[in-house]
Amino acid sequence: MTQIRKPGALRRQQLLDTAIPLAERYGFESVSRSMVGEACGVSETLVSYYWRPISAWHDAIMTRAVELANLTVVGQGLAARHPAALAAPEWLREQAARALI
Repeated sequence: MTQIRKPGALRRQQLLDTAIPLAERYGFESVSRSMVGEACGVSETLVSYYWRPISAWHDAIMTRAVELANLTVVGQGLAARHPAALAAPEWLREQAARALI
């Protein structure tokens, strides 16, 4: 099967959207680039191309979780004191904190 090449923005979106359910299950800091690459049928090298330092990868996952208002992942970010989670809208922080309890 031939892999269809996607423009960079679409590929990044696909990778992050794949990472969110994994973050719900394993924790956003535990989601590796290789896990997401495998789930998307691409190499870890490609995922690393978009997010070189691992901190950029974690930042991207948390930022996407905030955009999606994913209570589970944002709650994890609040517990870890991640800047993107702490900067989320107040209503989202409140609901995510309640979801942790």
